Amino acid sequence: MKNKLFNKMHGHHKFQHRVEQHDFKTIQELRNGEVAKIKNVIGGRHFVNKAESLGIRIGVQVSKISSQMMQGPITIKVGQTQIAIGHRMAKRIIIE
Repeated sequence: MKNKLFNKMHGHHKFQHRVEQHDFKTIQELRNGEVAKIKNVIGGRHFVNKAESLGIRIGVQVSKISSQMMQGPITIKVGQTQIAIGHRMAKRIIIE
């Protein structure tokens, strides 16, 4: 239900406003060392394809390695691979 609404919204401004009023947890909100399972990847086809090419897909377990202040990169571990993603991308990856 909510995810359908998010998937239809492609404007970054509209999306960011909705994400700030969420009732779910994103990768950005994980603490360093915390492990979680990906529940959903919110975005258009291009964004979802990019995430999947990095190994970020529904059902996969990820752990947050580190993050930088002031919107710097967030380092996560997917399988045996460490990946640096931006805060905007991290806000669109919903976890359980």
